[in-house]
Amino acid sequence: MEMKPRKKKILEAIIKDYINTAEPVGSRALSKRYHLGVSPATIRNEMADLEDMGFLVSPHTSAGRIPTQKAYRYYVDEIMQIQKLAETMRRDIHKGYLDAAAEIDQTMTHTAQLLSDMTNYTSIVLSPRVSRFNCKHVQIIPLIRNRVMMVVVTNEGIARNTELTLSGDVDEASALKLTGVINGMMKNIVFQDITSAPVEAMQSLDENEVKLLKDILPALREMLLQEASDVTAVGVTNLFNYPEFSDVDSIKNLVNVVQAKPLLAKILRENRDGNQILHVTIGDENSHEQMHEFSIMTSTYEAGGNVMGAFGVIGPTRMSYSKVGSLLEYIRQEINHNIAGLLSSSD
Repeated sequence: MEMKPRKKKILEAIIKDYINTAEPVGSRALSKRYHLGVSPATIRNEMADLEDMGFLVSPHTSAGRIPTQKAYRYYVDEIMQIQKLAETMRRDIHKGYLDAAAEIDQTMTHTAQLLSDMTNYTSIVLSPRVSRFNCKHVQIIPLIRNRVMMVVVTNEGIARNTELTLSGDVDEASALKLTGVINGMMKNIVFQDITSAPVEAMQSLDENEVKLLKDILPALREMLLQEASDVTAVGVTNLFNYPEFSDVDSIKNLVNVVQAKPLLAKILRENRDGNQILHVTIGDENSHEQMHEFSIMTSTYEAGGNVMGAFGVIGPTRMSYSKVGSLLEYIRQEINHNIAGLLSSSD
């Protein structure tokens, strides 16, 4: 889409001003705040043209104008420049990962909290599937009768647990035997290579315990392949401070979205484009109706050239895209470096 430099410069100023103030922008205020090199009358004429082009809209209660979703998309695609983070900020972020991210689960939690704190938006992080990693330990813990808890821990520091209902009762002795057999068969293999228990692994079990093991293994495979439960969301209350989300209906929608982990996981998976470091969806561009009030900006992290997961923020459509983009790009480097180190140390 072709746009003359003056219009582009004025549109950029309007977007930046509205991102900062959430107030409709007038030509006189724009002339005072930004060195545009033209008179308020000229700015006013250009703003009228931009409105005709669908980039601006005039609220009924104000003589000023506000950007449309079309304007934000043009800004992200044609105007926005990702600035390199200040050295002091880069140093602080790097130190945070060294101090607090000694395991992959800790890396994901730290990333979510860091993004929420630094952007004042809601952060979302999709952890890698456990099935991609090496098993350290599986524990079967008896609960009540035929109910057990299965805990899975990887060498890289990922922990998952789930409760199972089995076809027979499980006591402490049986749980201990089952734990030993499962750990024996999992030794030195990646989770995704699980097929079924070898015959020799079951020789120490009685008939009932063999039946229980056959209940557990499919449940273990199913748990390892799930992604929806591996989403961390932090900072939902941050968005309550933005006027866009001040009414009760918007707050309810926001809370429902963040609580819907399968939806967040789907969004993050959809936004994992291997050809893009940054992925931005704005308002109605989001394929899920619940997200039409928001913009979502995400990136991916990887290991060995393979995309492992994704992370990003949910915010208003007047999101500070440039600032968030700078953070995501640098944090992506830190996560990739951190995971590479954890994987090499676990070999």
